[in-house]
Amino acid sequence: MQKEIQFSNGTLLRWFLPYVVVASLQYQFTKDGLSYASPFVLMSFRYVLVGITFYFVGGRKIPLDRDSILVAIFASFSSIFWAIGLSSVSAGDSAVLSYTMPLFSIPLAFLIIRERVSGRELAGALIGFGGVLVYSVTLVHSSQFFGSLYTILGAVFWGAYSVYYRKLRARRPLPILTTQFLVGSIPLLIGTIFYPKIEITTNLLIDLAYIVIFTGIVQFFLWNGLLRRGRVGRITTLAFAIPAATVLIDYLRFLSVPSIYSVIGAALMFVGIFVSTWHKSGPSEDSPSTKETSIQRDLDSKDSHMKIE
Repeated sequence: MQKEIQFSNGTLLRWFLPYVVVASLQYQFTKDGLSYASPFVLMSFRYVLVGITFYFVGGRKIPLDRDSILVAIFASFSSIFWAIGLSSVSAGDSAVLSYTMPLFSIPLAFLIIRERVSGRELAGALIGFGGVLVYSVTLVHSSQFFGSLYTILGAVFWGAYSVYYRKLRARRPLPILTTQFLVGSIPLLIGTIFYPKIEITTNLLIDLAYIVIFTGIVQFFLWNGLLRRGRVGRITTLAFAIPAATVLIDYLRFLSVPSIYSVIGAALMFVGIFVSTWHKSGPSEDSPSTKETSIQRDLDSKDSHMKIE
């Protein structure tokens, strides 16, 4: 059996902090890009270019098994619903609403891969999600309501493909990412037939470069790597740092004063992060206990004697 990679504090710094930086900026660049191209066109460029990159870097393999294809389908629908929603809501609002995802990923992880969530992770997720709800109070009106619904629907599919990332953690990530983007580009390309809007400008090329290189190649590689190194409940709850950071960037960018709901909501997100990650010193969450290791060693020993006999 392949040894599970441990999610240590060093791993957190190497994988999660770069992910937060990259993911927090994706909303601004994608929002700007949607001014020049339809959601289907923008996401098609992203998926095709990123897929080609992973294809050549990952050994020119495209796995077409059931689980890999499901990752591609879920990721594709997640991206398009997110982009459509982002057309109607601000970058900060989109980030906050997208992080309803843990509410869906945690039960899906239990149903699909039988991964149990700890009480601490569940409490952190509920507190963080409570922050999302408080923040969303000001969004239940006008056209933002439908943009909010699309964004939350994208979060459902995001939760689904994140669980499948975890399920496929024993396999090489790059071929799976190749399938995700190349197969996932098919529904997006079909959508461009009906929504072909595109206006080639310098701003669009800059936005597209960030979307492809950072939120495509770098971000998905980091997210895949995180879900190989930690349970879905913990990783997705830690990710509440991203909407909080995105909201801060939005406020600094437009010099707007946050509402009391926004402040309370963001604060609850950070509390959720603290609750889900705080723990006393002890064995790593992915490491077997001494007793379990001893039992497994005894079983291996017995199995070895039986083979000899």
